Amino acid sequence: MYIVIVNPEAGHGRSIRLFRKIQKDPLYKKANCRTFFTEGPGHAEKIAEQVAEIHHENLSSVIVIGGDGTLHEVINGMKQYPDVPVTFLPAGSGNDFGRGIGLKTRGVKLFRKIISHPLNYRVYLGSYVLHQRYKYGKRTFLNSIGFGLDGHIVTLVNESNHRHWIRKFHLSNFTYPIALLRAIKNMKPIHFELEIDGHTHPVTEGMMVTISNHPYYGGGMRIAPKASLQSSNLQVMIVRQISKKKLLALFLSVFIGKHTQIREVEEIKAHSVIFRSKEMVPFQVDGQGGRCCECHVKKASTKATIFKD
Repeated sequence: MYIVIVNPEAGHGRSIRLFRKIQKDPLYKKANCRTFFTEGPGHAEKIAEQVAEIHHENLSSVIVIGGDGTLHEVINGMKQYPDVPVTFLPAGSGNDFGRGIGLKTRGVKLFRKIISHPLNYRVYLGSYVLHQRYKYGKRTFLNSIGFGLDGHIVTLVNESNHRHWIRKFHLSNFTYPIALLRAIKNMKPIHFELEIDGHTHPVTEGMMVTISNHPYYGGGMRIAPKASLQSSNLQVMIVRQISKKKLLALFLSVFIGKHTQIREVEEIKAHSVIFRSKEMVPFQVDGQGGRCCECHVKKASTKATIFKD
């Protein structure tokens, strides 16, 4: 039995178009696929939690058709059943987790591989706990969690007005770069404290802190070239206070992973990180935004089962 969870809004309609093609494939019925559609933020997590609890003994895989945010919810909904394989058919705006695990196949062809030639492997994910106004307990992330400019960009990406113009002018491939330009224009340094593997790190002001589980974020930017899902460590990237022109140059170099050579950029390998600020700062986790003043981040101690072609 296969459970298919579809976010019909992901990728400005790309996910629902992909699902309709898959639904017509003979393997869809042959493999006993049962589909659920999400109806808003948080719904994918509830679906995953319910179906995993009821069907985990008979589940061949949970197939996610959507973006990284949808996959984030499904992984958190299934955290009690890490041995149930999760498959990702990228159909969102960023699709960075697909890049992170090296997915080469896409669309209906990938669906057929999942059913006919399943190849699962185990990866370390990240875990985080938000404090102050957030009381969700320990959660899992797949790609990265970031504070400052990182969070501000994602907040803009998810604004309804931003999404409207992106869809109207068919600019989905430029969703993050356009938001980046808007964010840099108004960005100010954030004041924070970092504790890395139990030691206070001497940085008190900067533009952003990003903690990554694999190299990619923001639709293909190689923000953490040394990060790996197979490693038991995370990669922490700190960008100190920097001019707006140099910050823009930094992000232009991110696509080829050369930004770490810039003097204001520091990259650290870590197993655990605590971020603290005296003020609420924007943050993002797997492309979903919010605000917080404290967050505890670790590499998860257990592995999740993920399909890889």
